[in-house]
Amino acid sequence: MKICPISDTHHKHTLLKLPPSDEVDTIIHAGDFSTNFAKTFYSFLDWYSDLPYKNKILVAGNHDEYIFGVGYQNIYEKCKAVGVIYLQDSSVEIDGIKFHGSPWSNSFGSWVFMGDENALNGHWSLIPDDTDVLITHGPAYGKGDLVNNSWSSDNHVGSKTLLKKLDELKSLKLHLYGHIHEDFGEHRAENQSFISYNASSFDYYKAELNEPLVFEI
Repeated sequence: MKICPISDTHHKHTLLKLPPSDEVDTIIHAGDFSTNFAKTFYSFLDWYSDLPYKNKILVAGNHDEYIFGVGYQNIYEKCKAVGVIYLQDSSVEIDGIKFHGSPWSNSFGSWVFMGDENALNGHWSLIPDDTDVLITHGPAYGKGDLVNNSWSSDNHVGSKTLLKKLDELKSLKLHLYGHIHEDFGEHRAENQSFISYNASSFDYYKAELNEPLVFEI
């Protein structure tokens, strides 16, 4: 399966340079399409559902306030009606590959789908052990989570409990996420058996869009 992950498009999704349909089976958005209102959500969903890919998976992020307010079941049904799979602490199996999606990230400001490590650990506990592709909006600690400016002395702002959970997922092949725009790209330690990829599309420091990659598993 060929997978194209994107994230953090922030209303700029129509400007993305996406690969042609013969190069991608599955597109995944890892959150922050900035759906504060119903109008912006449905505008994005119209665009996303029309993309020429076989499978379309969607996970929310901390700026997706409309989704948070309306609730999982409502959004799941709206997405399903147009051929989009919405994941919120839930899983789906496609062609023998298990995907799990979660919109949560570490607390920062007053955004939605955020929590402290204790709360986050509860969400990570819902990730099945046999997950092949994990989609979280926020990164794990030390993996694509480096910010240019931090409120603390540590510029790594990812989840430490998620990092621990990743070590327990023996079938994991891809961990896809966004949230931290300035640390876009692939992050993989020498002893790490899976690929970590920060798919943040909009680089607000350069005011440009990153070109997405395609992964085959």
